[in-house]
Amino acid sequence: MNWKKLFWILAIFDIAIVVLICAWLFQPSKPVSMPSPKKIDGASFTVYSNKEHLNMVINDYIRKKTDGHPAQYRVWLDDRVYVASELPVFGRNVALTVSFVPKVVKGGDIELQHPEILLDDWKLPVTYVLKYLSKHAPLPDEVIIDPSVNRVYVALTDIRFGKGYQIAAKNIDLKRDKIVFTLTIPAQHP
Repeated sequence: MNWKKLFWILAIFDIAIVVLICAWLFQPSKPVSMPSPKKIDGASFTVYSNKEHLNMVINDYIRKKTDGHPAQYRVWLDDRVYVASELPVFGRNVALTVSFVPKVVKGGDIELQHPEILLDDWKLPVTYVLKYLSKHAPLPDEVIIDPSVNRVYVALTDIRFGKGYQIAAKNIDLKRDKIVFTLTIPAQHP
């Protein structure tokens, strides 16, 4: 074969690879259905908390849910909700930080909106990173990523603590450090 034929074969192969990568990146994400909040019967109490206490509870829950998984992350509340992890890139770990604005939705669940994503100091396209995270991150079942609308839904009312205790968000004001939840202790029926 002469060099011209080899050149065109290589060029066509390169174009095919680029087209396949673009098709993978730009494929539409599957529609995500948000669960309806679940109510349980029992005694309800209003709980007032702050960012420091909630950070401890959240990270303890995440540690238990992701125990043994190679990809670890941590969450903290500040002016926004932050999620941080490290990704191996070319043999070294690079910091990945995602931040959101929390919003309490009807029923007591939380929607994390307006994401910002940084890989070290580089701002990344939100939709593609959320799509990647929804497929590869070790998330609890109660966390649903919807890349089509750039949000994360936390089905807080599906999380059970202790002996079936249920929590539902009432108000999250991170600027004033005021976080209000309803704690429901299930009634034991004979």
